[in-house]
Amino acid sequence: MSEVILSKLSHCEPGDKCWQLIEQGALVIDVRSPQEFASGHLPQAINVPLDSLLNWYQGITDPQQIYLLYCGAGIRAQKGCDILANCGLERIVNAGALNDLMACQPK
Repeated sequence: MSEVILSKLSHCEPGDKCWQLIEQGALVIDVRSPQEFASGHLPQAINVPLDSLLNWYQGITDPQQIYLLYCGAGIRAQKGCDILANCGLERIVNAGALNDLMACQPK
């Protein structure tokens, strides 16, 4: 079963958990378009647009890695989690929206 965390606007607990996972080495994937990614992203993120995710998956060498996905609102991140789960990955996290993650970033 996938580890799926849905970010909530009203409180930061899921965001806090996401930051803990990032600190522990989760691979952070921004599934927005290259243009959105260029306008601002987490420094540790790689850009794999949602429509490229299935092709990107073919190059995964560590299926035990934690994959943390985010986007603009959380919807594309959830779709990305679904795609990766259907490919057999089990350690997938929907980190929700970039702005929510930024609001919960440790100082």
